[in-house]
Amino acid sequence: MATEEVKKENMLRMMELSLESLAAEVWDTLGDSAIILGKGMGDDILEMLEKEEGLEIAGESPLDVGKEIDRIFVDEFGFAKEISIEMETPTHAVMSVQNCINTRFTDKMLAKGVKYNYTCPIMAAASSALLQMGLKGHVTIERWPEGKGCKIRFVD
Repeated sequence: MATEEVKKENMLRMMELSLESLAAEVWDTLGDSAIILGKGMGDDILEMLEKEEGLEIAGESPLDVGKEIDRIFVDEFGFAKEISIEMETPTHAVMSVQNCINTRFTDKMLAKGVKYNYTCPIMAAASSALLQMGLKGHVTIERWPEGKGCKIRFVD
């Protein structure tokens, strides 16, 4: 019989495989339109971050909210080693996610023909936060092999 630690690892593998397969099937069906499905996930994650992690959005700048989302994903969830955010222009921000635990998952999805990981929780939460703040921009995500993660771009 597996130890509790092995059971947790097996459960995580099973959940990852389930999400990977579902995401690939949805992509095969909807193509680029699949990204719209991330909005509901982002809204749910954002609600959790507000209730359980104390994230505040009202009255804050988009950059400050982005930095706090980054901090929570690194410090509270261990999702990445580091997440930095920089403004390339006043309406163009880039989140660089370094040593992301989602990298292997993303690589598997890309190998299955999915063009980008539209299920990324960091991208989904940050995008939902911007929408909640009234900013209706465009979001893209791309692999960042040098950083063992991804770069998420937000353009208003």
